[in-house]
Amino acid sequence: MSMDSFDNTFNKRLNRIENALTGKRPDRVPFLPAFHYFPARYCKVTYHDYAFNYEIFYNCVVKVFKEFNFDAAGFVAPGAGIPGPLGMPIIFAEKFPELLTVIPSFTGPLHDILGDKYTKWPGRELDVNKPAQIAYVDAPYMTVDEYAELARDPEYFLVNKIIPRVYRNLSMPGTPHYIATLIKIGLEAAKFNAVNLRLFNELKNMGYPILPFSFSTVPADYIADNLRCPHSYALTDIYRVPAEFKAASEALLPYLIKLGLKPMPPANIRSSLFGTEVGVVFIPLHLNEMLPPKLYSEFYWPYLRKLVEEFHRSGLKSWIFFEGDHTPHLETILEAPKGSIIAYFERTNLRKAGEVLGGHVVLMGGISVAHLIHGTPERVFNEVCNLLKEMKEFGVFIFSGSGVGGIPDETKPENLRAAVEAVSRCGEY
Repeated sequence: MSMDSFDNTFNKRLNRIENALTGKRPDRVPFLPAFHYFPARYCKVTYHDYAFNYEIFYNCVVKVFKEFNFDAAGFVAPGAGIPGPLGMPIIFAEKFPELLTVIPSFTGPLHDILGDKYTKWPGRELDVNKPAQIAYVDAPYMTVDEYAELARDPEYFLVNKIIPRVYRNLSMPGTPHYIATLIKIGLEAAKFNAVNLRLFNELKNMGYPILPFSFSTVPADYIADNLRCPHSYALTDIYRVPAEFKAASEALLPYLIKLGLKPMPPANIRSSLFGTEVGVVFIPLHLNEMLPPKLYSEFYWPYLRKLVEEFHRSGLKSWIFFEGDHTPHLETILEAPKGSIIAYFERTNLRKAGEVLGGHVVLMGGISVAHLIHGTPERVFNEVCNLLKEMKEFGVFIFSGSGVGGIPDETKPENLRAAVEAVSRCGEY
């Protein structure tokens, strides 16, 4: 690619995604993909090799972006969406924010080093071609009687109670084994970050914009995902000990705000490194679908709204993945500042979301997983074109592939090419 051609491609893609994220109508709908193990399948390597060998991970991701014409580099990691090691990012948020980017996501080698109890990995606890998954061995990791301790000092409680319970190799603080494990974590994180930097530069050189982004979560989800897991424990606690659940949520909220803010470079640095001042904080929701409107409005939405407002005040967009069917709670989103949310819906009817939220948020979603996995290219092309025609009526829309994690692992390559072509031909405004 010549320099003029590169500049034209990169700038065209950057303007398209930047306009979409800020609620301005782009030339056409952008395709912002996210991947779990599709690159592994496309390269014909095992999930184990993809998750544990960073060089294979790098080569597979580069191959996918070379051979499919997307509009930006979305989320992709060898941990396939499993968040960073439990408890670790949040404990750094207050006093050591510079460490928040050290372990950006969980990887297979980190699983080996930590000996964690809450995940299973391909080639370890699972078959080499099974995706990594949340396991929750010996859960829950916090008893219902410990809410007061969590609320009193989240940092102390997580460091001294939760981390030793969750990580076999950090179960005896102060021992040589414990210290060696911490050193190994640092060395492994440095390896992974070096590969990420190479990947960042390679994708940028290929003409792909990369978004400055960080991560946060709602207090209720932090409790349900990490402490009172599986989710049924946390849901029961909302009924049994509502005051204690709220107190813990209030105590966790400042840490979760900083978790989203501190890793984000200032606007001038974002512009210099990424070519855009737009920064996004990814917030995946989990309990949202499980809570009736009354409980959602009392135990969930006030904290999510506070996250959105704080990030908006700092000039950041909240990229929220509304897991499941969020239809009963759509109206609450109108209480958030206009233009502050990129609303990525999993199973919510997108037309309904557009009718309620069009013009207030940037809408994001895709077609049925079944079409990408089992359909034909012709069917995929038509489904994507029909979706884009419908959603453009409601303002700015970003196409994600499907609603479930972007591009499903089992997607047929020919169907993904059909989706890319459909966005190119049917996405113009």
